Amino acid sequence: MKKTILASYLLISLCFLNNILSQSTPDSLFGGWKLIRINGGIAGYGHSNYNHDAIVLSSDCKFRAYLKDSLKSFSNFHIRKSKSVYSSTDSVYNIHIEDKFPLWGSFTVSNKKLYIRDNMIDGFTHVYQRIYTKQQIDDHFKNTTY
Repeated sequence: MKKTILASYLLISLCFLNNILSQSTPDSLFGGWKLIRINGGIAGYGHSNYNHDAIVLSSDCKFRAYLKDSLKSFSNFHIRKSKSVYSSTDSVYNIHIEDKFPLWGSFTVSNKKLYIRDNMIDGFTHVYQRIYTKQQIDDHFKNTTY
């Protein structure tokens, strides 16, 4: 019995690790983004209680959130591919911020806009406009040490 449980655990762990290692990180996510709006929720209305007005996602997987040019959050982030909560056949990229910053979910980039959707049907969608490219962000932070 113990061998079966151990074998099952190892198999699940290897599948999970293979899924993470086989994914490519979408370069379109990296850059600086200005918050345009947050909408959704149960009522589908806009949301005006912002705890940030811009975010930076650098290619070294560092996340920064700003409010009025002041750094409010700094942490690592991870990207994983998983099934969409909206469709059982679609898979989406999900971003997960390591700290307690309330921004995580599936994302898409289209027409210089970043859409981050909560991983729940009645969740919120954060919409951002690109303000800096990946190259500009990488150049800016390349000599920064942590």
